[in-house]
Formats: sequence, structure tokens, C-alpha cells
Amino acid sequence: MIMVGKIVIYIIMACAVIGAFAAIRNSDEGLGKQFMEGLHAIGHIFVPAAGIMASIPFLSWFIDKVAGPFFAAIGADPAIAATAILATDMGGYQLAQVLKETQEGWIMAMIVGFMAGATIVFSIPMGLAMLDKRDHKYMALGVMAGILSIPFGALISSLIIMFTNSEVRDFIATTGDANYVFNLGITQILLNLLPLLIFVVVIALGLYFLPDLMINAFMWFGRILDAAIKLVLVFSIVEIFTGLFSTVFGAWGFHPIMADKEDQFRALETAGYIGIMLAGAFPMVYLLQKYAGGPLEAVGRKIGLSKEGSAGIVATIANILAMFKLVKTMPPKDKVINIAFAVAAAFLLGDHLSFTANFQPTLILPIIVGKISAGAIGIGLAYWLSVPKALELEKKDREAGVIGKDEYLDLQSGTKTNNRQVG
Repeated sequence: MIMVGKIVIYIIMACAVIGAFAAIRNSDEGLGKQFMEGLHAIGHIFVPAAGIMASIPFLSWFIDKVAGPFFAAIGADPAIAATAILATDMGGYQLAQVLKETQEGWIMAMIVGFMAGATIVFSIPMGLAMLDKRDHKYMALGVMAGILSIPFGALISSLIIMFTNSEVRDFIATTGDANYVFNLGITQILLNLLPLLIFVVVIALGLYFLPDLMINAFMWFGRILDAAIKLVLVFSIVEIFTGLFSTVFGAWGFHPIMADKEDQFRALETAGYIGIMLAGAFPMVYLLQKYAGGPLEAVGRKIGLSKEGSAGIVATIANILAMFKLVKTMPPKDKVINIAFAVAAAFLLGDHLSFTANFQPTLILPIIVGKISAGAIGIGLAYWLSVPKALELEKKDREAGVIGKDEYLDLQSGTKTNNRQVG
């Protein structure tokens, strides 16, 4: 596992060097553009990371008093409650370590946070901000289908770690030996995932029997979350430069958003670590699209995706933001499929690979396999549960003029159309 991690890191670093030279020559297109976009992604990552990581004291209280006891009552490690809500690379990793009962539970929490937490605190608010409003309902259908795949992905990664007797770091650091052997039986792995399984079953039933209600509930949740993140961020910025809240109220209950003596991995530093790795990951994905695009599109056609939908799948594995840029060009079915895939598989060769390479490099292979497997399962679940509703909504949007009469139709036959009406 250590060797796999090192190989992947060196490949990414080689791509970063190539991208930097390309950017010197031309930073507006090709590899040079991808190199710069990787660095520029730090800003996109920092906004939700800062809002969420600053709120950790309050989220910790909620998880410790509400979610954690529920997990513990079932027999699951409370650490997983942390990353069911918080992304691993946005504070979930640190909080899970505090709440853990076992080192194995902490490692499983890391895996869950790459799927569940990342969706809750990053993908949903960023998607609602970046996508056209007419696409929000398709995003809701995709996210809810994708969430159902999370227990499967976490199970697959955990079993790989178990069967390979993988050694992990039992501390938070970007350097140091991995000398703790993951030693958890199948029964305890399943118990740790049971709360997630209960949650996704409820989502599946709601999506199947009450899809309109679920879509509306999802969109309200997303709007409230996005607003809360931005308010916490701006008040944190005000506190940094003025000390206003500490002066007026006598205390500031939120965490700092920049490194201090207590913690060297605050929001700004976490976003920076991820961004400098993306400077190599984005060029790597660009090269994959350029030189392996044909086979990838052929695979996409076999599962019913247009060229745009296939490109979205490839973009997703680097960063979901890259896929969100393409969503407006996809037919509604492809929007749903891409977003369902992204719940578990997003950031596969981007942020999550970067974080894993920094903090737990021996787990790169299990996490890649688990995330890509769950993404594939998410596609299947979306075809079963979400695509029929998406096609129904597409029909209504055409009748209402929200989608142009001929919009997307040529895409589904393989020819790009320019007849696009934005609702």
C-alpha cells in the first residue's frame, strides 16, 4: 500500500511540473490552464472549509450529545457520526479522532467523510451556488440516489484494509511512520456502518414514494446550509481584523480559520494543502481525458451517457467543481447520473487523493477502490430510483418552456446542439 501511494504521488508531482512549464508558456488553455485552476481551487475549497471548520465547537457539541450517542447505542463508533456530517478534509478527520473509541473506527470515519461529509458540507452548497436554478431539482435527485451508495463504498474500502492488514498512522500528521495495524472484524465493520444504512434506507423510501417532497426538503436544506456557512465565514473574518465579537460578548465561540499554536491544520492550511496537490491532479486528469478520452466516452455510451455526460464523469474524479461547470450542457438524465456518481466518487484523483496522500498514504488504494465502486453503484441506483422522475420533470420543463423544445435532443443522438434556452 505504501508503494502504491508513493507511485501515485510521484505521478501527480510529475504532472504538476509539466503543468507549471505549460503555464509559463500559456496559462489560458491546456495543461497550463489546468495547473493554474488547481491552485485557484484553493479559494473555492476555503469558503465551505472555513465556515464548517470554524463551526466545529458547535458541531462537536451536536455530534457528541445527539448523533454520537445514537451511533454508540447501536454499537457503532461515535467517530463515524462526525464524518457523516463533516468532510474528512474539512475538520471531520480531527473531530473523529477526538470522538473515536478505536483507531479502526477513526479510519472508517475518514472513509465515510470522503463520501457522506463531503456531500453535506461541500458538494451540496457548492452545487446550489454554481448550477442553474432549473437544475437544482435534478441535483437533488442525483444526490439522494448517490447517498445510497455510501455504505457500500465504506464497506469495500474497510474490507480491503482489513484483508491486507494495512498499517496506518494513529496520529494526525503529514509525516511519520504508519505502524498501527487495522484490526477490526467484519461484524464490527458492519455495526459501524449500520446507522448509515438506516439513514440511506429512509432516503430510498422517501425518494421512491415521495420524490417531490424529498426534492423540496433537499433544496431547503441546501439553502440554509449555504447561508450558514457564509455567515460564519464573514463573521470569522470580522473577528480576525477587529476582535468585535470577543469585545462585545466577552468570547468568540468559533474556531480560528487560520493556523495557531493549538492547531496547525485549520481551514486555510487544509485548503492550501489540497490546492497545491490539485496543481498536479488537474493536469493529470486533463491528460487522461486527452489520451484516454475515446475509451472513456465509449464506456459512457454503454451506460447511456452523452459525450457531455461522459466528460462529466471524468471531470468528477478530479473535482466536483469541474463537473458542475459541465452540468448545464448535459441532458437531465445525465445530470442526475453524474451527480449520483459524484456523491461517492468526486475528488477521487483530486482533493481526497491529496488529503490521503498527506495524512494516510498507505490507504490510497483502498480509498480509490471504495470510492469508484460506490460511484458505480450510485449510477445503478440513480437509474432505478431517480432517472424516471428526472425524465418526468424534463417533460414538464419542456412543456413550460424552461427547457427549449429541441434542447438536449441532439446530444442524446451524439450531435452537439446550439439550440439552448436558459430558464
